[in-house]
Amino acid sequence: MTPDTHRAPPTSAFRALAAAALAWAPPGHAAPPSTPPGDTDIDLLLFLLAALFWGVAHVWTLLVVWAEARASGVRATAGKEAAHGR
Repeated sequence: MTPDTHRAPPTSAFRALAAAALAWAPPGHAAPPSTPPGDTDIDLLLFLLAALFWGVAHVWTLLVVWAEARASGVRATAGKEAAHGR
C-alpha cells in the first residue's frame, strides 16, 4: 500500500484555485530580498541591541530570583525560630 492510496484525488476546483494563485503572484515572490551593502551596519547595531537586551533581561531575572530566594529563606528561618521559642 502506498501513501497515495489515502489521498483524495485532486479536484478541478483546487487546480483552478492553485492556478489563479500562481497567476496572481508576482514572479519574484519567493526570491529573498536583496540587501543593499549599507545595511550591514544597521544589522550589526540591531544584533548588538538585541544582545544587550538579552543580557540585561537575564541578569535582572537572576537578580530577582536570588532576592526572592533570599527573602523566603529569611522568612522561613524566622518562622522556624518563632516555632522553637527563640
